[in-house]
Amino acid sequence: MQHLVSLLRKNKLFAALLAVELAVTVWLAVTVWLAAGLFGPAYTLALTPDTFANNFSGIAALSEDGGALQIWNDSGFTTDKEITFSSAGTALPSGAYEVTVDYFSCQTPDAPTFSVQQSAGSLTFSSEKTPSAVQADALTLDDGHRTVSTRLWVSSGARLQDLTATLHYGEGQLYLYGIRFTEQPIYRLTRLVCFVFFFAVVDFLGWLLFACTGAQGAPRRRALRLPLALLGITVLACLPLFSDHLYFGHDLRYHLQRITAMAAELSYGQFPVRITTTTLNGYGYINPLCYCELFLLLPALLYNAWLPLRTCYQVYIFGVTLAACGFSYLCFARISGSRRGGVLGAALYTLSTYRLVCVYFRAAVGEYTAMSFLPLVLLGVYEIYTCEKPRFAQWAPLAFGMAALVQSHLISTELTGAFLLLFCLLRLRQTLRPARLLAWCKAALLAFGLSAWFLFPFISTSLSVPLQVNEGLPGKPQSEGLTLMQLLNPFGPGFGGTSSGTSTDMSLTLGLPLVLGVALVVFCLFRRDRWELPPALRLTAGLGTLAVILSLQIFPWDFLESWVGSGIAKLTGTFQYPWRFLALATLLFCAATLLALRLAGQHRPQMLRLGTFVLAACTVLSVSVFQMQLLTCSELTGNTISRDDTRDVGLGEYMIDGCSIYETIWAQPKPGSEELTLTGYEKKQGVAYLSVENAGGDADISVPIFNYGHYTAADTATGTAVPFTSGENARIVLTIPAGYNGTIAIAWHSPLWWRGCELLSLLCAAGSLLCWLVRRRARS
Repeated sequence: MQHLVSLLRKNKLFAALLAVELAVTVWLAVTVWLAAGLFGPAYTLALTPDTFANNFSGIAALSEDGGALQIWNDSGFTTDKEITFSSAGTALPSGAYEVTVDYFSCQTPDAPTFSVQQSAGSLTFSSEKTPSAVQADALTLDDGHRTVSTRLWVSSGARLQDLTATLHYGEGQLYLYGIRFTEQPIYRLTRLVCFVFFFAVVDFLGWLLFACTGAQGAPRRRALRLPLALLGITVLACLPLFSDHLYFGHDLRYHLQRITAMAAELSYGQFPVRITTTTLNGYGYINPLCYCELFLLLPALLYNAWLPLRTCYQVYIFGVTLAACGFSYLCFARISGSRRGGVLGAALYTLSTYRLVCVYFRAAVGEYTAMSFLPLVLLGVYEIYTCEKPRFAQWAPLAFGMAALVQSHLISTELTGAFLLLFCLLRLRQTLRPARLLAWCKAALLAFGLSAWFLFPFISTSLSVPLQVNEGLPGKPQSEGLTLMQLLNPFGPGFGGTSSGTSTDMSLTLGLPLVLGVALVVFCLFRRDRWELPPALRLTAGLGTLAVILSLQIFPWDFLESWVGSGIAKLTGTFQYPWRFLALATLLFCAATLLALRLAGQHRPQMLRLGTFVLAACTVLSVSVFQMQLLTCSELTGNTISRDDTRDVGLGEYMIDGCSIYETIWAQPKPGSEELTLTGYEKKQGVAYLSVENAGGDADISVPIFNYGHYTAADTATGTAVPFTSGENARIVLTIPAGYNGTIAIAWHSPLWWRGCELLSLLCAAGSLLCWLVRRRARS
């Protein structure tokens, strides 16, 4: 305490900064705890139809009871202005709100479709005096529903007095019954935690500036150099995230949908999430069963804490990038034998062009997440083959890395597994040594155990459900391969796609730093008669070259089916695009570059310093060019997703074979008899409730839920099971008994034996943690 007081006396500016932070923190705490209370009553607001100004009385009017604003342009009215109806400005305290709108929409009254792709209008929210205080995406009032919800945020400190809801009319019938705003108390706590975290970061920077000075602060400065260097690399890679929007990526909407769907299931109490009941307009989708979403738990929980979806995704990218930087440092510091080499390797890998393309241009969440763990796999292999008797500390990185790959991106797992198999064959004699072979077996068993909670249900589902991903023909990916001009281009053209030719392609290149690194590797290889090349340099350079060759258009991928048969060709063709091998090429060439730089430095010390400086400078230049190209990309606010966005499931690989994604634009039950009356259908907490009256004999009714199995249907009053089968488009078809009048609950339940798999993975994780703690205590 005396040291702190002395520090504050010497540094008046730092003391003033702490005083301001303390005052703001106290003010926030008082506001949250006393004025509102963390979980006190939520603020609510209702906008009724009579609060909306009507400047188009020829086509719009209040209903007789005043309960609806009715708009219907059936008289051919035309105007050059947009037809809008705005509410009177209303005060709304700062916070996060769920906005619920009751309405009726029919874009084509003469031929109603009740489709989510048709809409008679939309709703926006704004403030004229403080526009930046309101965050909310435009809300589409689609024909397929009668109630829709969205999220709205009012910035902290904003004294909003003029919140305006604006109804935008397109065509057809549009009735607005009311808008309800319900505050979410949990956001009060979320906001307070964010402020405290921000102040902690500011205090840390202030401590570095004021406390770590002079001779006494030298040890602290030295100790902080490494973490600050890694943090700086991470921040440089994440500069596009410090914005109030997201840059559009190929798969961005699909992965945002995954996050919101997972968040919904977590709020329903489903953990781990196996099926998302809100996806595909409520039909349900088994994406989590086939495409592991373990690492999406972070953004999903943040979304449930009522942060904007954009912010949740940005935090996830930052976390994944930090992991990539940290793991690559551990790997390359060990391979290069120095901390400086580790930092340079972390920069080369984390800021590599292909990784940045995956993050921003492609928004390939699974692949760039997997790339964060590839260095662990390389580190584990290196440790096993440089140690005579590998122990837990040596083979554990391989196990953890492969388990993380399985639980983030199966395609990356397949490619990595193929290269590991090839490596073992190339080093067969060393691999078959008992101690090394035992290490491989232990790593494989631990990786399998850590992944058992996902792998066993995934395999069971793949074998029992005819998924579209299993029924297709082997792909013909050769036309998607790269040309040498693309591969060796120092910067790349920027945003684009991937198809035959190069005119529309994105930056699929090794990047300037790695091109120079490969040149250095080639230089060392040419001097192999004078310099003794380490085996690791030969192997990483050779396998990296193989990965590059496999990514090229000249590699005969299309002939695999005729050479090895359709079964093996389909297995090898699941990677879809040959340029996916650039992930492995990037990792291997980073390692080869560091090994070549160390080798050159041993013989010519000046080359080590010069090479390090040139590679670091080229890395910064390459990232700067990439981010400049990113500035021209399209943007989206991404506060939340629309109802139609729930239908974004990529190519629909995990749809039941024969099903149509297009059919999900309709989400209404279909009675199979005129005597069977549908009186209600809604979904609550992931459970569908179907209310029917059957005045005749046994009758069927088709429910808009895909039958992936493990569903139950029972009467809510008696618990009596209701039989069902699969019908058209794999929808669940219930058989309603004669004379039945009631409500049926349709729910999904995971099999009990899946819990055993989860327990196995939990025990493996706990055992690994315990082993690490014991070894650490023994060392200390």
